[in-house]
Amino acid sequence: MKLFTNKNQRNAKLLRRAALGMTLLFFGSLVLIADPLQSILDTQLSLKPGTILHRLWLFPPLDVYINVYMFNYTNVDEFTSGRADKLHIQEVGPYVYQEVLSNHNVTYNENNNTITYTPKREYILALDRSIGDPKVDRIRAPNIPLMGVTTLASSMSMFASLGLSAVTRQLDSQPMLELSVHDYMWGYEDRLVELAAKFVPSWIDFSSFGIMEKLFREGNESNVFNMNLHEPKDKYGVRLPDAPRAYTVNSINGERGFKRWEYNEETNGTMCNRIWGSHDATLFPLDMDENDEFFLYRRTFCRRLHVKFNSTSTWNGIDGYRFDMQPDAFDSYADNANSSCYCKNNRCLKKGVGSVSPCYYNIPLAITYPHFTHADPSLLEPFEGLTPNATRFTSSFVVQPQLGAPMQGTHLRLQANQVVGKVSFNRMMEPFENMVLPLLWVDLNIDVLCLSLRLLIHGIKWGFPLLQWSVVLGMLLAGVYQLCCALMLCFWPPAKQFQKVDQAERGAAVQIIGVPGYRKSSLQLEILEEQHHLLFGAGSLIPKLAKT
Repeated sequence: MKLFTNKNQRNAKLLRRAALGMTLLFFGSLVLIADPLQSILDTQLSLKPGTILHRLWLFPPLDVYINVYMFNYTNVDEFTSGRADKLHIQEVGPYVYQEVLSNHNVTYNENNNTITYTPKREYILALDRSIGDPKVDRIRAPNIPLMGVTTLASSMSMFASLGLSAVTRQLDSQPMLELSVHDYMWGYEDRLVELAAKFVPSWIDFSSFGIMEKLFREGNESNVFNMNLHEPKDKYGVRLPDAPRAYTVNSINGERGFKRWEYNEETNGTMCNRIWGSHDATLFPLDMDENDEFFLYRRTFCRRLHVKFNSTSTWNGIDGYRFDMQPDAFDSYADNANSSCYCKNNRCLKKGVGSVSPCYYNIPLAITYPHFTHADPSLLEPFEGLTPNATRFTSSFVVQPQLGAPMQGTHLRLQANQVVGKVSFNRMMEPFENMVLPLLWVDLNIDVLCLSLRLLIHGIKWGFPLLQWSVVLGMLLAGVYQLCCALMLCFWPPAKQFQKVDQAERGAAVQIIGVPGYRKSSLQLEILEEQHHLLFGAGSLIPKLAKT
């Protein structure tokens, strides 16, 4: 009975090993074919509630900094009196501010596959990265409200120009101001601005003016973005040709284009006055390649900026696609449909100078590359201290392809300028007539990616696929091992067990034969005979010897 029980146990063990081996092989092959990791990544890297990308997008853990370089005019008195032919400009900076972004009031629109949200940006002074304290350092810089109003008045009647000139003299407004860097950037009290806000509140609705306040902070919590979600695909996983690219802007505050740049909703506008189809520089598609190009939009630019693929770069072991802004990004030509909207009354600004006045109360402001790089050389003639440099002032945007997020190596470099046109009946402003005065330039850049993002990117590229392959290989090898063990149990007899029983029986027989007068009971002999009969058949001699 003991041997029969062991045989049942051996059969059960064989079946268990065979079943386990087949199960491991099945699931290992299933993981290899189905690739569940890619399905998980596709889900987690979509902008759906509860996903990893959604949490990262709500509060991006990116260290975004704005390096601000001010222009200090050092010989204003000599220039205005005629003792100096050129304005001496001294670059002062950087004054560094960290930009902290968060997205609020999120609403998903399933009917058109979009998401609506309100981005909020805060700016925190990074004093340890700055050249000095902006509240202490002082500069001399153009009086933007005065110069702007004077330029606008030149297109009015003679009486309006004379009246404005009288008001500015009464208020003792000067073309150049001397004040702290902080006040010039984030707001200072100006009597001309106060007067304008009182008499024309529909045009000027603020009592203080700061250039950084207007360029970056104004309207921070009131702009409502509508953004396209991941584009739909056909049953073969191919993106539909008419579908908008993932994470492109669909509209802002209900507008799909710049009405100030004469956007036509019926024709969907032109390349120079559209908003839709651009990216807000926070999230990009995951299927970008070397043939891709896209447009960046921020209210600061008052336009879309065109960037094209340049190269593949690596920062701290993380791959990125580098896209460069084109040298002619701010050019405007009256005979070009893609830039003619920037020309008012068929009058365009000089090469390399892009007007942004419609976005800033029609104050004649413009953006260029820093130090007038890639711009008309005549812009440099009235100044000393400007040094154009295509290498230093190139704007590049680096996108991490696995995550679709901007990464280290991104540098958006832009310069804000005061455009002074024709001056009428204002002796103080005459020396600055028909000049483009640099105000400041900024370098919006991304510092080293935080540890959590680096780990996630390395996991997506190397860690998670390696883990999946290890699991697959382990399951396949374990399955093969279990099947081999089952085959061994099936075709290989338990020789050791038989050898032990044989040695025990032979020892008992020798003891019976070798000891005189010893006799086994009939019951023991019958059991012994039955066991040997089961093991060796009827030909065994040991039972016979035992009986003898």
